[in-house]
Amino acid sequence: MFRKMLVCTDLTPSSNALIQCVEALKDIGTKEVVLTHVITVAGTPGVEELLPVDTEPALERQKDLLEKMGLKVVVETPLGWAATVLEETAERHDVGAILIGSHGKGIIQAVTLGSVSTQLLHRIKRPMLLARLDFAAQEKAPSLCSKIFTRVLFPTDFSDTAERAMDYLGKIALETGCGVTLLHVIEASGDDPEAGRQREDECWYLLEAKKRRLERLGASEVSVDLVHGKPHQEIITRTKKGAFSSVVMGGQGKGILAELFLGSTANEVARYAELPVLFVPAESTR
Repeated sequence: MFRKMLVCTDLTPSSNALIQCVEALKDIGTKEVVLTHVITVAGTPGVEELLPVDTEPALERQKDLLEKMGLKVVVETPLGWAATVLEETAERHDVGAILIGSHGKGIIQAVTLGSVSTQLLHRIKRPMLLARLDFAAQEKAPSLCSKIFTRVLFPTDFSDTAERAMDYLGKIALETGCGVTLLHVIEASGDDPEAGRQREDECWYLLEAKKRRLERLGASEVSVDLVHGKPHQEIITRTKKGAFSSVVMGGQGKGILAELFLGSTANEVARYAELPVLFVPAESTR
């Protein structure tokens, strides 16, 4: 599905855990990697020529690791503002998706991957797989992406964007036979009791239809979870309980009740989810 993947590295020790994530992606067809380290330099004449030399040893080590996995690797060290350059590099190489790390709550300033991943989430037209690198720093690197598509949490607001994400989830189920939990969160409203019951019935109907679709595609087990609450809180809580290996969700969207859901929710999930998250944008080129 993601035959060619752009892998973003900041060459910090924790980014080595991101490199290890790529091996798990071979299960969904990844064969080529565009290993990219963006060099951000502001107003220092001549430094642009020196920095690529300084980065070469670390990049070569990461490239070697990827090649030992049997992957074809191209290395890019472009200059510029990270989110912009990464987006341009993804388009130029026509990658299927972007793999990037986040430092979670530390969505820090400047060129750290945490802040770049947040910017990319608002810009890209291709799926983005986000992995928390702060867990690697806590010596959890071996499990960062281990069996990433074993049990997938799929939050949906029944929007067009969520349906695009569902298409990707269907391909993942077809290729891996993963288990899936379909989640829809009903936020509090001023509905009278009868309208509330009708709303729940509609949601159950839509969730059950998606369940049957995934079962036909080969998902090993599909469960349905319909709850009341705040979408981002419900999603993030489920990433902390150890029941799932990853999350697949839309990057933005408006649900059947015309309430903004995945746009703002995606931002919170990107910051606090403790699992790898595959975000599918509203407009995808793949």
